[in-house]
Amino acid sequence: MTADKDSYLLSVTEKLKLAQNNEQVERIISTAINGIEHAGYQGMRKSFISQLQRWIERLSPLDWNSTQWACFRYALIYINRSF
Repeated sequence: MTADKDSYLLSVTEKLKLAQNNEQVERIISTAINGIEHAGYQGMRKSFISQLQRWIERLSPLDWNSTQWACFRYALIYINRSF
């Protein structure tokens, strides 16, 4: 299960790297959470959200362009507001 969770997180983070606006960020995160719930992984939702938050919080703005950085920051806001 850990390998599945890690690969799922990697998949979502790769999609977030390509996001171009807030709507895409919301769609990526919502789809990821819905996928977890739909698959029946009850305990995985909180863990996934926590891991995603930690991943974003550890990013350095120097490693990303302005659009990517804005999308990552918005992702944190969206997660905190919605979940």
